[in-house]
Amino acid sequence: MTCEQETTVLAAYAMAALDPAETVRVDRHVRECPVCAGDVNGIRTTLAAVRGLPDEDLLGDWYGRLADLRESAVRAARAQVPDQG
Repeated sequence: MTCEQETTVLAAYAMAALDPAETVRVDRHVRECPVCAGDVNGIRTTLAAVRGLPDEDLLGDWYGRLADLRESAVRAARAQVPDQG
């Protein structure tokens, strides 16, 4: 398993959406790879948070909110990047 190319598989694994053979293969890898284990934990944490949101926050008209959401995402991503200066 190549870690850099498996984000989709890790997400499917975290959601228990893989077939049994693939689940065993990914489970074995995740137990041996701390980076992928961290990714799976992050995906599961995100899923748990989303499941806890009220339907009205997830459904409905997102059109007017996309610019604000994009700006918030960029600010959060920039805050995680160490200052290169």
